[in-house]
Amino acid sequence: MSPAALVLPVPAAVPEFLAPRIEDVRRTLHAGRHEVALKAAWDISDELAESYGPLHNYTLHARELVAFCAQLAGDPASATEVSVYTAAAWQRILPAQHRQIRRQARNGAASWLTVTNAPDAVRTGTSLLALLQSIYGAEHPSTPFVERRLNAITGGDQEAARNALRASGPALLIRP
Repeated sequence: MSPAALVLPVPAAVPEFLAPRIEDVRRTLHAGRHEVALKAAWDISDELAESYGPLHNYTLHARELVAFCAQLAGDPASATEVSVYTAAAWQRILPAQHRQIRRQARNGAASWLTVTNAPDAVRTGTSLLALLQSIYGAEHPSTPFVERRLNAITGGDQEAARNALRASGPALLIRP
């Protein structure tokens, strides 16, 4: 476990120096300017990664905000990628069964279920599947579910692929 994980609780409260910027992102989201909020979240995340490192709690929480904003901005493939990245990063610094890891994996899966572009669904689904297997193992219901959807998308049955690419799932349950 890294020193960053020992110093700050998870989830960490929004640091005072970031509170106004996070509030601006929230207001921007509520105003329906999702792409602007996404850009602001990326800026915060990148600045934190540069200042504190890519595995610092502040940075990882900011990445969660990026994934949330990406989903709201209509980019579920990016939301999935960032959630998978963040869950894998949390895995490096937290105990294996920590709820923060599982939460980000669930967020990634929820986003992935709304990816309707086949190449994006295959690319992000493959990394999601690897993450789910590392967290839950092959026996967890989410793992074969993702495998079945991936197989339908990449299989020869075009109707099954079209059906698998229909957006579904609990994307509205995603929380930063």
